[in-house]
Amino acid sequence: MLDISNDVANIVERIVHFIGTSIEERGVEGVLVLFSGYMDSTIVSKLCLEAVGAEEVKLLIRTNKYFEKQEETLEASIEFLEVPEENIVRCDIEPMLKSFESKDLIPGSVREIPSLYQPLSYSLLKNTAKKEIEEKTYGMVGKATSDREKWIHKIIAHNKFRSRLQMAVAYFTAEQENRFLVGTINKTELYTGLFTKWGHGHSADLMPLGDLYRSQIFKVAEFLKLPDAIKNLSKADLIPGVQNKYMYFFELPVSDVDRIIIQLEQGRSITEISNKMDIPFETIEKVSTYYNSAAFTRQVPLIPKI
Repeated sequence: MLDISNDVANIVERIVHFIGTSIEERGVEGVLVLFSGYMDSTIVSKLCLEAVGAEEVKLLIRTNKYFEKQEETLEASIEFLEVPEENIVRCDIEPMLKSFESKDLIPGSVREIPSLYQPLSYSLLKNTAKKEIEEKTYGMVGKATSDREKWIHKIIAHNKFRSRLQMAVAYFTAEQENRFLVGTINKTELYTGLFTKWGHGHSADLMPLGDLYRSQIFKVAEFLKLPDAIKNLSKADLIPGVQNKYMYFFELPVSDVDRIIIQLEQGRSITEISNKMDIPFETIEKVSTYYNSAAFTRQVPLIPKI
């Protein structure tokens, strides 16, 4: 089910048709992609270019002086896509972010908390906060039962605010020019909840990769001949500085995460999946927990029946 090698050309054709038809039916004048330069946004941009042509596609790039590696990836992606500079909108959200003073909500010195205008270090999260983020506060579900958990809540809220501010700027930019905002989220993200609800990538008019698992998207990347430097990164918008969120949260390659999700979709129990896969029961249970809780993250606002 995960192997789309024999069908990838047809899948790409269907997505391109979906983008073109959606734009034509709605009567908009093009698309805007909130562009990171990583694999998913590069693929989405490439498919949009094939669907509507270079003149109708714009990329919105959030400038960030702290991410030197991301700048290299951005330039490689732009070169691959051959997008002209006049179709690139660059936006610095840092002044807007600072005006809300969300960082000031977090107590402690910079020795305790690295500057939240830079990526939170992997070592900080791995050694001091990872367990609490996973068990208590991921997705902002569940009460904080200690001051430390409240501290973690605030860190996550700050980083989610960054993502949602990007989304707001992207929609403002797109709607000024009567464009569709195109999201970049994939099915693995949707089914594990590893995205910011109503943040960039999730809030969009079109979501071309939303029915493809992450491991399938690698096949699309190969078909489109994306450079290896772009394919090998998987940025976590919730936790800046974490490049492979699937390995970070589950300590599994994404192909195994996808295989577990498919079996959960089919109604198999954790025990049944564990018996079929050479993966510890506790790891499968963790993926299952995220799979079940992600329903809240991806659903529309709760509305009572009256």
